[in-house]
Amino acid sequence: MPIRYTRRILDHLARERGREASVHDLAKAFRVSRDDRDLLHEAIDRLVIEESVVRTAERVQLPSMGSEVEGVYRVTRRGFGFVTLDRPCREGDVYIAIGAQGTAVSGDRVRCLVSQKQGWKGRGPSGRVTDVLDVASTTFAGTVVKQRGSWLVEPDGRRLRSAVVIRDPGAKNIQPGNKVVFELVKPPDGYMLGEGVVTEVLGQAGEPHAETEAVIAAHGIRTEFDEDVLEEARNAAAKMEGDLAVREDIRDTVTFTIDPPDARDFDDAISITWDEAAREWELAVHIADVAFFVPGGGPLDVEAKARGNSSYLPRRVIPMLPEVLSNGVCSLQEGVDRCAKSAFIRIDERGRVSTTQFRRTLIRSDKRFTYLEAQAWIDGDGRLARKNSRTSTQPTEEVLASLQQADVLAKVIQSRRQRNGMISLSLPDSELVFDDQGHVVDVQPEDNAFTHTLIEMFMVEANEAVSRLFDGLDVSILRRIHPEPALEDLEDLRSLAMASGHRLPESPTRKDLQQLLDATRDTDSVRAVHFAVLRTLTRAEYSPAIVGHFALASEHYAHFTSPIRRYPDLIVHRALEAWLDHSENSTLVFTGRRRRDIERLMHDDERLLDEEALVEMGRHCTDTENESEAAERELREFLVLQHLEEHHLGDDVPGVIRGFTPAGVLVELERFLVTGHVGWDDMGGSRRDRWEEVPGLARLVARGSGEVLAAGDSVRVRLVRVDAAERYMELMLTKRPHRKVQEMPLPTKRKMERDRKRASRAGGKGGQGQRRRRGRR
Repeated sequence: MPIRYTRRILDHLARERGREASVHDLAKAFRVSRDDRDLLHEAIDRLVIEESVVRTAERVQLPSMGSEVEGVYRVTRRGFGFVTLDRPCREGDVYIAIGAQGTAVSGDRVRCLVSQKQGWKGRGPSGRVTDVLDVASTTFAGTVVKQRGSWLVEPDGRRLRSAVVIRDPGAKNIQPGNKVVFELVKPPDGYMLGEGVVTEVLGQAGEPHAETEAVIAAHGIRTEFDEDVLEEARNAAAKMEGDLAVREDIRDTVTFTIDPPDARDFDDAISITWDEAAREWELAVHIADVAFFVPGGGPLDVEAKARGNSSYLPRRVIPMLPEVLSNGVCSLQEGVDRCAKSAFIRIDERGRVSTTQFRRTLIRSDKRFTYLEAQAWIDGDGRLARKNSRTSTQPTEEVLASLQQADVLAKVIQSRRQRNGMISLSLPDSELVFDDQGHVVDVQPEDNAFTHTLIEMFMVEANEAVSRLFDGLDVSILRRIHPEPALEDLEDLRSLAMASGHRLPESPTRKDLQQLLDATRDTDSVRAVHFAVLRTLTRAEYSPAIVGHFALASEHYAHFTSPIRRYPDLIVHRALEAWLDHSENSTLVFTGRRRRDIERLMHDDERLLDEEALVEMGRHCTDTENESEAAERELREFLVLQHLEEHHLGDDVPGVIRGFTPAGVLVELERFLVTGHVGWDDMGGSRRDRWEEVPGLARLVARGSGEVLAAGDSVRVRLVRVDAAERYMELMLTKRPHRKVQEMPLPTKRKMERDRKRASRAGGKGGQGQRRRRGRR
């Protein structure tokens, strides 16, 4: 399957302007095995035919940029922007100066006239937008203001950079301070303001409900179901009885769920037994059989596909499926009969999978646990467990015994994954505490119960099991892929590791990264190093390519365990449904003629999508997931900044340096986990200090006093200005580590190169001299 490499080849060539690469270079960068060399050659041939790359002698590179290009325009906070090309070129993205964007709004697909291929301070081509080809969105949200008799809306966020004129304020009886949704009917053109029409008044700006609705509207998240969708959902909910004859009845098997305290859609349940004779566990992961209730092609399926996933915002869930299904017959609630697809996975004492089976089942959950409740029962604290319970059901001895077995097995699986190099990051997370009106009143650290990891380990096992099934057949499915990071992306991490007293080899493996994470887990560098590792990792996405999941150390991976809230899982469930229909037994072992017969039957099955359709579906579902995550992040950031603006302006609070920009230092506030900006004039200390970044070391040095700051340093900052609507915070440094250059010598370029060569000779043993520590994912 050449698509395994096509995207990675383009990304690799695009990382450096004018880059060329041989097949050997690409194979080394992607760590291609000898068995996969033919696939790499096939991917290159396909890209050459598509004119996505050009071949010269034994090397390939991206094509040269023409005088006109097309791509997506993105604006920066400072007002200028870039066009990321649809078809990457060797010269890179096109710089768009302020005023050269024409009528384009951030996110629009545009045509651009390239005025200078090399220039813009030597950093690449520049140009101007000549046409808007596809408008990303015409729906925006903002706050009404009245200035000199004119009615304006100041847009939220950063996509639309200037105010918009409202010509008919009386149509919706808008008032200054209203939070509104508006349609952009005339985009801004250079320095000319755009024009809009208010379509909905949400309430007063700053009210949590109004701000939530504004974020939903701005991100285009669908909230209402049409009547034909609701009608199909109601009919589907009533058909459960007719399917029971083809299901294995395991309602007497001890089964439980573990979820957050406010969960309503229960996708997954667990059963576990220990086979003393075989010295193995049988882990049964039961997943709601959504495919039975939602067949392909109907209004319900069309709507679920359009949404792509459920969206989880602070205090608001927007489901992918109507609640009669998502919170009703599909949800594996306590004490009721439910249809499931179950993966039965046998695992030995070393955490290795021996056999796997899939079956249609009828289950009944004996107990609904919350994460803290389950952890308390595992720890033997019944009083704390009952305090954190959300149901009145007392767990039986059999249920508690199964829960204890689950705890043991999850730790065995975790140990196996850590041996294999699973990336385990120690980064803080927080929970928002709200008052009755929806305002944030506190931000608290998220609980660290191991039961979160317990469920994660079991879901990953089930996801891998399904992917292994289809990877063993000549059948395409939609996978969850996470490619290896490119070696070029590791340069900043390597420098930061050196600054923290650790080394990475020239071509680090996943285990090298995990050793670095373990070595810094309980040190002052933990936040900086672990966040730097996170930034080097590519984003996971959906694709039929057999790439595996780098962070999970998994060769086979697909999403199967959340079909109530993720459309890709529903697609995989339909593929599994087809396989169960066409196979006479539920094991994964097929050879010869029987295997070919099953593959032929599945290729003819209309429930399965072909590879081209899966590629498009993967892009769509990746986009909807990213949009939902952006909406959640934006609303969460607004609510926290609003809390800081109202209750902590002028306060000194602890923070951690996250990085540097040309204009100053980025500091993440501890506990609140939002990032603000410290300008050079607000660094404190001597006015003669001129702060400069030391290239490749993630450090700043003051050329007056000789003081040094590093990414990951703990500091205290004062909240000078907070603009929740703009999602921006200005800070002043009030306390920092006092280190001088002589106390923390800055290595010369010669020493840095010598250290890098030593790390390369270490051959993958980076960090071996450091004490290794294990942590929870």
